Amino acid sequence: MKFNYYFCKSKIAAIVLSTLASIALLSSCAAETPYSETAFALNTACTITVGEADDSAAAIGGAFEIVYDIQSKIDYYDPNSVVSKFNSAPAWEAVELDADTFEIVRTALEVSRASGGAFDITVAPVKDLWDFKSEAPVLPDSYDIGSALSYVGYEKLILDTEARTLTKTEDGVKIDLGGCGKGYSCQKAAEYISENYPECYAILDFGGNVSVYGKNPRSSDGAFTAGIQEPFEAGGSYNQTVRLSSGESIVTSGIYQQYFESDGEIYHHIIDPSTGMPSRSGTASVSVIHQSSLTADCLSTACLVLGKERGTALAQEFGAQTIWIDLEE
Repeated sequence: MKFNYYFCKSKIAAIVLSTLASIALLSSCAAETPYSETAFALNTACTITVGEADDSAAAIGGAFEIVYDIQSKIDYYDPNSVVSKFNSAPAWEAVELDADTFEIVRTALEVSRASGGAFDITVAPVKDLWDFKSEAPVLPDSYDIGSALSYVGYEKLILDTEARTLTKTEDGVKIDLGGCGKGYSCQKAAEYISENYPECYAILDFGGNVSVYGKNPRSSDGAFTAGIQEPFEAGGSYNQTVRLSSGESIVTSGIYQQYFESDGEIYHHIIDPSTGMPSRSGTASVSVIHQSSLTADCLSTACLVLGKERGTALAQEFGAQTIWIDLEE
């Protein structure tokens, strides 16, 4: 098996398909060795593995081109991205969206409405105050959080589905698609492989957003095995495993992926849009299984904010399955 690592410093995410272990097992029974590449995109390590394709390297290369194209449109920090152009636009100026950004925003707003704002792409002004990647992170000032919250609310967005434009109703409103763009990119990359290399099987692990296609040649039913990370434990320590069939995706949101401690309190990166603070739902992680990786990505964040009872009900509205790990007190 060949691995091309363009990025080696990766933090294990909440859900990882046991890619290395599973592929090693697959290789022992498959007629040919699957091919795998890892690249850094969407602020994470993305691994695509393909087997039984006419040209696995070409399949992976084409899939990554899809990912890079989407990334260029939704990058929050790239001044030339569609997202940045919207964020810099004044109120009531309709900003035209490309097909990919439009689909992400449309689905995000659908989940926002269904969740009562537990998932909200306009939380960007608040998220800007939190720096979980700093070597010495500090708590944002409560006044600053309150001020930023005045710009948060999916109701401040108007999506014109016919003209494919997005408009903000107030200056200062910004969007961040980081909470769902990874799921969409994983989904579109999988679609590219399935449409152009239908004879193959593929495993796509985008920092924990996992999609599978085809049949696992080592499994009698063709399903793949995914492991759900044990919160706050070393990578590869699984709480449980699940089975995924072709076309399914699993996405996990966990409070241990990015966090810091201050005065005995854990502050994590899943922000509750209603408070501007990390969610306090009593959940360590929630994994969502759905045919759409984009929908699963949106739902996983919303569910973690809502908690087990309300989150499960929300996921069921979308026909999704949830797997919860409670936070131990």
